[in-house]
Amino acid sequence: MYPNLNGNLLSRSVSFLKSIPFAEVLDGTSKTLGVINQAIPVYYQVKPIIQNVGTVFKISHALKNSNEESIPDASNTHNSPIFFV
Repeated sequence: MYPNLNGNLLSRSVSFLKSIPFAEVLDGTSKTLGVINQAIPVYYQVKPIIQNVGTVFKISHALKNSNEESIPDASNTHNSPIFFV
């Protein structure tokens, strides 16, 4: 039923675990988690800006077109006052 674990296999796995420098692994893991903890808030702050870039271009294009249409012709000047009601 169960695999027969001979002593050789068990001793190799234990010697492999002894050869891993756990201090270096923990140090690398700590540095990685520090970078992740700094990157996640930046991602959530920049995400809406990136999503709305297309909308900003549409609005600026619409404003540019509406400004060009509403600029009065400078050659057609009158000396009479203009009243806006």
